[in-house]
Amino acid sequence: MSGLVGSWMVWLLVAQPAVTGAAAPAGKPAASPTVQLEEAEQRVGPLQIQNLQFTVVLHEKRIAAEPAPDPDAQTTLVAMEIVDQVGTVHYRRSFGYAVSGDEFAESMSASVQLLEGKRARGLLVTYGVLPSTPLGGQEWQVFGLFGGRLVPFGKPISLEGDLANAESAKRVVEASEEPGRQGEVLHFRVWTGNFFVVYPVLVDWRQARLSPAWRCLRMTARGPRAVCPYRILADRVPQEAGLTFVRLHAEPDDGLGTPRHVVLKPDSTVELLGSEGEMQWLEDDAGVTLLPSEDFWIRVRIDGREGWIHTQEDLAAIGLPQAG
Repeated sequence: MSGLVGSWMVWLLVAQPAVTGAAAPAGKPAASPTVQLEEAEQRVGPLQIQNLQFTVVLHEKRIAAEPAPDPDAQTTLVAMEIVDQVGTVHYRRSFGYAVSGDEFAESMSASVQLLEGKRARGLLVTYGVLPSTPLGGQEWQVFGLFGGRLVPFGKPISLEGDLANAESAKRVVEASEEPGRQGEVLHFRVWTGNFFVVYPVLVDWRQARLSPAWRCLRMTARGPRAVCPYRILADRVPQEAGLTFVRLHAEPDDGLGTPRHVVLKPDSTVELLGSEGEMQWLEDDAGVTLLPSEDFWIRVRIDGREGWIHTQEDLAAIGLPQAG
């Protein structure tokens, strides 16, 4: 469940007496009178960052139940600490939990990887929660050295999608370069409802923060809008039946010009060239959410003719129906 890098992981397990119906400590709901909780500790590290070594300590609670009705719901993360080689705590975060019957209402986990950039090195922590939506349930948080301490580069980032840079089985995640932009980025695959767009997040090692790699402003028929171009990732499922057509716009704007009606045949060649839309960076006390607008445009080439489409009817016609 936790997805931790196996060669760095050490865990300890300590049984607790059966929980009674007495009042639970503040922020921790009382468990069922028949549930027995165990404490477990996992250590990831040592992880070398410059001249310091860090260990990530994951404190978990486990429900002792035989047989386990759902192993993924029997363990949850309740706290995370990042400590250096002399035991100094650089970061600590706690997580609430609740027991429902003989399992946790939500099961939290965390995995840890080194984040390798050309200018610096840090840590990438991926949090996961179950149950979740098919493309959700994860958060990503970057840590790096600033003023001699390992600090979080802002709040955790969540979205419907995943991190394009990372493979969960690898120890090291490499920061990327973004064409036309100086600095290093993490690329996220964000689901728009019909396809993924690649959203770059700037890793600012000097100021210890994350921010959108691009801030755009485009003049449209409805005035200025904060829309940016994005790369698109999609698996088309072409329609099998008959002829149809799409409305091909010269610009990604309904208010400019008259679209051409282009016939789409079952054997038509359809190329996805890019997308344009507005992505919201929504920040609150809990974290940052990347949220795409409902009106993303795609630049396509259909049998050699290029243009823009955006309606659900046209997206479905080229094999990108709404889902999720």
